[in-house]
Amino acid sequence: MRMSKIAYVVIVLVIALVVVIGLAKMRNGTGDRNEVQAANTVDTTVAEESQAKPEPPPKASPEDAAISTAAKQNRYVFVTFYRKNDGASKKMQTAMKTAQGKLSHRASFVSVDVDDAVQQEVVSRYGADRSPIPLTLVIAPNGAITAGFPNEIKKADFSDAFVSNGMASVLKVLQGQKLAAVCVQGSRTKNNKKSLATAEELKAAPELGGAVEIVKIDPSDRSESKFMNECKVDVHSADAQLLVLAPPGKLVGKFDGTATKDTIMTSLKSSLGGGGCGGGSCAPSGCGP
Repeated sequence: MRMSKIAYVVIVLVIALVVVIGLAKMRNGTGDRNEVQAANTVDTTVAEESQAKPEPPPKASPEDAAISTAAKQNRYVFVTFYRKNDGASKKMQTAMKTAQGKLSHRASFVSVDVDDAVQQEVVSRYGADRSPIPLTLVIAPNGAITAGFPNEIKKADFSDAFVSNGMASVLKVLQGQKLAAVCVQGSRTKNNKKSLATAEELKAAPELGGAVEIVKIDPSDRSESKFMNECKVDVHSADAQLLVLAPPGKLVGKFDGTATKDTIMTSLKSSLGGGGCGGGSCAPSGCGP
C-alpha cells in the first residue's frame, strides 16, 4: 500500500516536473524569438539607415536645358562648340549671331565651351570631343543632326538644314546606326498593308538583330517632296513603296508594295556587302548627315 502510494506520488512529481520544464521552455522559446525579432528589427533599421541615399542626377547646364527646351517647343537648335581665346571660334560665333538675327523665329542658338567641365555631357553626347573645333551642329526637334559645320562656316543660307519630318525621322534612325525601312504609302496607294507587313517582318527578322526601324511617309505630303525627290521616289505611283536605307545614308533599294521579305533580304546582302554609297543616297549631303 505504501509502495503504491509512493509510486503514485513519484508519478505526480514527474508529471509536475515535466509540466514545469515544458512551461519554462515555452517561456524561454518565446523570449528567444522576441529577442531575435528585436535584434532583426534593430539590424534592419541599422541597415536601412546605413544605406547611402542615392545622389540626385547632375543638374543640366543652361545650354543643355536650352537644347531640351527647343525640342519641346518643336524648334531647331544651332549648337556651336567653341574654345575661348580661339580666332576660328570667335569667327564662327560671329557668323552664328548673324544667322540668329535671320532665323530666331524658327530656331534657337546655343554656344557650348568645350573646355568647361559643366558642359562635358553635352560635348560627349554630340561627339564634339572627337571633332574639329569650332563646330556648329543643326539639330532637329527629334534630336537628329541635320547639318554640321566643322572649322568654319562658308555659307549664309541655312535653309537646307531645315528638313521635313520624314527626313528627320530617317536621319534619327540612321544616326542610331540602324536600317530605316521607309514605307511610302497613303490613302491613294494600294498594297499598303502588304508593304507595311513586310517592313514589320524585316524589323522582327532575327538575322538583322533588331537593327531596323520603320518610318512611314505619305507621298502626297508636299513637305516631303524634296526628300522623296532625293530618293528618286515616284510620288504619283498608285502602289505603295518600301525604301531601305543604311547608315550613313546609303539607299539600299526601292521595292514595290508586293515585295517579300526574302527579296529584300537578298538585295540587302548584295548592296551592303559593297559598302560606300552604292545605290545612291537620301542624306542631306552625300553619304551622310
